[in-house]
Amino acid sequence: MRLTIDVPEPQETMSQACAIPLATRGVRWSESCLEQNAKATGVYVIHHSAVIKYVGKTDGPTMSFGMRLRREFQETASSGKHNYPKLALLSVPPEIMVSFFSSKTIDALVKPEGFILTAWGKVEVFETALIHAYDPEFQRHHIARMEKRLGKLGIPKEVLGVLLKSKEQS
Repeated sequence: MRLTIDVPEPQETMSQACAIPLATRGVRWSESCLEQNAKATGVYVIHHSAVIKYVGKTDGPTMSFGMRLRREFQETASSGKHNYPKLALLSVPPEIMVSFFSSKTIDALVKPEGFILTAWGKVEVFETALIHAYDPEFQRHHIARMEKRLGKLGIPKEVLGVLLKSKEQS
């Protein structure tokens, strides 16, 4: 069995995006800014100032990008939690941008051999691949886990800083 995932370069992903405004409490948010992507499903990439902030997916084959992103970009729909507070701290301009990978696009980028992967399974695999490939700023939970693990092994957490710097330079 084999699974091949074609992950576009981050610059390529960010070059095809649309601006999505935040909606503070009491302000109406409209999915019209998503244009043809509003009713689609798949994986989305939030970025700002050429830095990838978050990679997410529609939460199931029946949830659209419009519904999912409303929960990210509207303060009321997000209950002021998850990514909304982080997005609200970003200085605008430049605008907060979102790139989309529809389920149809993902179907061509995720290729299983020797087994069957459902369309939704491909979305989940692709989201995971993008998180690991792009290392989004809002999803660096793995750093805290690594610091904790290094501490248990008696290794100073400064070692992790050195490792991360060497990764950035490569």
